[in-house]
Amino acid sequence: MADQNINNMTVTWNSGGTTFNALKMNVTDTASAAASALLLLQVAGSDKFKVGKDGSVTAAGALSVTGNSTITGNLTITGTLTAGGIAGSMTGPASSTDNAIARFNGTTGTTVQNSGVTIDDSNNLSTAGSISSSSSSNLATISTSASAGTLTLSGVGAAGHSWRILAGASDLRIIDDTGARTPLNITNAGAWTLTGNTTINGTLTVTG
Repeated sequence: MADQNINNMTVTWNSGGTTFNALKMNVTDTASAAASALLLLQVAGSDKFKVGKDGSVTAAGALSVTGNSTITGNLTITGTLTAGGIAGSMTGPASSTDNAIARFNGTTGTTVQNSGVTIDDSNNLSTAGSISSSSSSNLATISTSASAGTLTLSGVGAAGHSWRILAGASDLRIIDDTGARTPLNITNAGAWTLTGNTTINGTLTVTG
C-alpha cells in the first residue's frame, strides 16, 4: 500500500540570495492559555510531539540526534540518560563540603565520597589530618614565582605559635608568627646564625 498523506507538498529552492522557510506561521498572541501550542501532533488523541507557544518542545518517544546540539538553558532528565562514547558511571553523596576534594570510595572507580581536604578559591589547601609521604627524598616541594617560598607551621591551642620556614634568594630562615624572632638563619654560603640559647646534647665539632 502506498503512503497516504493529508498533504504532500514539493518545492524547489533555487536562489542563493533568498531565505526559504518550508513551514512558517506567525501568531499574534493577544490572549491564549499557557498550554497553547504552535504545533501539536497526536496518535489516537495522545500527544506525541508538541511545540509550545513559548518554544518548549515535548516529545513522548525517543529523540535521536546525529549532529551537535547546543543547550543554553537547563536540561532536566527524569529518566535514564544513555549516550555513546561515555563508558561506565560515577556516583557520589547527596551533599558535600564546599571546596572539598572528592575521594574514591572502594576500588571500583565508580563511587566518590566527601573529604576533609579543601582547596579554597585562592588555591589554599587545608586539612585536619596528617600529611605523609612514601618518598625517601622529599616530603614536599614548595616553589613560587617570587623570590621566596614560605612554609607555615601552625601550633595547637590558643598558646600555640606559628613558625614560618622562609626560603629566600640568598638564605633560609625560620621566623616566628610575629616576625620579631629569627632563631635560625642559614645563608647560601653555609653560614649559620642562631639567636637565643643553644643546647647541644651530643658532640659539637667545629672546623675552621
